[in-house]
Amino acid sequence: MRTPIQCNQCSMQSICVPAGLIPSDVEILDKSSREPHLYNKRSVVFSEGEALNSVFAIKSGSVKCYTIDSNGKQQITSFHMVGDIVGLESLANGNASTYCETLETSMLCEIKLNKLFAQELPKVEGNLMRLMSRRLGNNSKHYLNIVNTSAEQKVVSFLLSISTHMQQHGLSRSEFRLPMTRTDIANYLGLAVETVSRIFTALKEQELIQTKQSILTINDLSALERRVV
Repeated sequence: MRTPIQCNQCSMQSICVPAGLIPSDVEILDKSSREPHLYNKRSVVFSEGEALNSVFAIKSGSVKCYTIDSNGKQQITSFHMVGDIVGLESLANGNASTYCETLETSMLCEIKLNKLFAQELPKVEGNLMRLMSRRLGNNSKHYLNIVNTSAEQKVVSFLLSISTHMQQHGLSRSEFRLPMTRTDIANYLGLAVETVSRIFTALKEQELIQTKQSILTINDLSALERRVV
């Protein structure tokens, strides 16, 4: 497992360390509300419909969120990596709206909402709502991408979104771990596995990317960005 990111690199800092809190408030918030958990690969963090009064910040590793239809088929709704937050959707009715499963050994920091709100610290609820709104906006963007773009653009956009995420959290934008399988990527993007594999092969042959085990390296970021214009 890679070294966990620090709190100042994590999206959860907008909840854990709301603007304006003095150091003593931050310490109280930290000790009362946060609890780290280490999960093995393919562990279920929470299940669809489960009562959930926590959200989770990913300090290391990654997860996928998915639903299961009446035929038992899995549909991946999102991937989340270091610095991301999962479980925000439960704020609506107190229940998880998806399953959440680790893609690799992962450390997640559980934020217990009842204890968080009990501190009566200003701006916390507002920051939570902003994070949830941002998540909804990202989901809408993803579904538009699925409908309106070619197969290659879907895959390239997916890789660029991870690249941007890594940069935003103080990590390398051009070299990062890609823990999800081609099957999972295909499921998420609404493509055949063979199509995803073909596109990865073409991008490598064009020397735009290279892969070694689960590490992906972007050789020409500008060229990739031009593919999705």
